[in-house]
Amino acid sequence: MQSPVKEVVDLGHEYFNGMLNISGSAVAFWPHEDHDGTRQMSGGKLSMESRMMLIPEHCGTHLDVPRHCDPDGDSVDMVPLDRLVLPGHLLDFTHKKNGEAISIDDFKEAEEKSGQEIGPGKATICWTGVDDAWGKPGFHMDRPYVPTDSAQWLVDRRISLFCTDLIGMDDPSEWWWPTHTIWLKNNIYMVQQLCNLDKLAGKEFLFVCLPLKMRDGTASPVRPVALVM
Repeated sequence: MQSPVKEVVDLGHEYFNGMLNISGSAVAFWPHEDHDGTRQMSGGKLSMESRMMLIPEHCGTHLDVPRHCDPDGDSVDMVPLDRLVLPGHLLDFTHKKNGEAISIDDFKEAEEKSGQEIGPGKATICWTGVDDAWGKPGFHMDRPYVPTDSAQWLVDRRISLFCTDLIGMDDPSEWWWPTHTIWLKNNIYMVQQLCNLDKLAGKEFLFVCLPLKMRDGTASPVRPVALVM
């Protein structure tokens, strides 16, 4: 049987030793076993390599869940997977500059341009085109953002999942992250730091984003993909 999927688009950034992240936490990968050591210990019968990882939950392309801002909210292991496998709705905000708010009117204009209504049952994807700056010094501050009135408007539109190529959605000057709080306390999951969204313009696709099943997790690194139909 022929697959209905025409193309698989990788939407996740790579993880690597020392990578920058929004919290400034350490990201490290180091050897646990190596080929030379295991070859010597086994008398040449085995050659094996493995690594240890040290990364924060909120690092690189990742999923935020309500537990991040709400002590009584869902943790990563509680997320229903049908909330993370949804038709994608790409909204184009690539005209927005660093430091500019993505207003309600901006969302309405992007909605009209997309030909779809913003609402439940879809992955609402906010595309700003910040890929070129990802991972560079200052990239967590030099970006557009989603202000609280826009965030509440999306809650009122009952979106199921918010996704973006941004490292953070809040106004960079609002260190208390009120946009995060609005969405997570309304049980809206968020996927941050996507890439390659330009490859989805004008296409119909299924958004798939599966986290590690971490007990009590507040977030999880992910490898999201778009299945273009």
